[in-house]
Amino acid sequence: MSAFPADWAPGTWRISGSALDGGWLAIPSLADAAQQQAWIAENTALLREAWGDQWTVENEALVPLALQAALDRRRPDDALAFQLWPLTIAVCAFVHVAMGSVDAAEPMPGPGDGVLFDSAGLGQGVLSPRLIDADGAALVGYDAVFSFDGVVIVVSVEPTFVDFLGVISPSIHAFMDGMELVDPEGTTRRASAPALLEAQPVNTWVDSLTAS
Repeated sequence: MSAFPADWAPGTWRISGSALDGGWLAIPSLADAAQQQAWIAENTALLREAWGDQWTVENEALVPLALQAALDRRRPDDALAFQLWPLTIAVCAFVHVAMGSVDAAEPMPGPGDGVLFDSAGLGQGVLSPRLIDADGAALVGYDAVFSFDGVVIVVSVEPTFVDFLGVISPSIHAFMDGMELVDPEGTTRRASAPALLEAQPVNTWVDSLTAS
């Protein structure tokens, strides 16, 4: 997938999404060191106020480091990027939304690549798990791919601990449910149904993450 050129995507294709619950922090693209430090200080103060009595001395060091990591991990092809803080402790997750174009010959996810994910705003996509081993700890994330006849949206949740993924997945799925893609003519687009005829959006490992 190739990302939209910076001078082409704005004002033509538009992607939107909103979170209904708290803890979602939009990550800006900031190259200037002074702007980065100002953003970190502002959001450290906001988290300190939001957490109230749950704020600890350790958070004074950990939270700014985590916020710096957010800026460092924002990808060049991210249309949207978020750090998700669901708890009043210094544990967070990273969510990326990329929009790009694909050649007609480039293969899209098919049978065996994932499970069906149905977004009310985008349509049907393919949700594929991402598994990595980090110093003996199994981390799990996932990519949700939505195809629109040459335009592709990929929502990526960076791998994290399984229990923590279970906490944040309902919020992420609700976010994806509310996403919309609008084309240059102002038409809200629906994703092409993926070739996952045997896959059903029930009784999968995804449900074990959203059942709690």
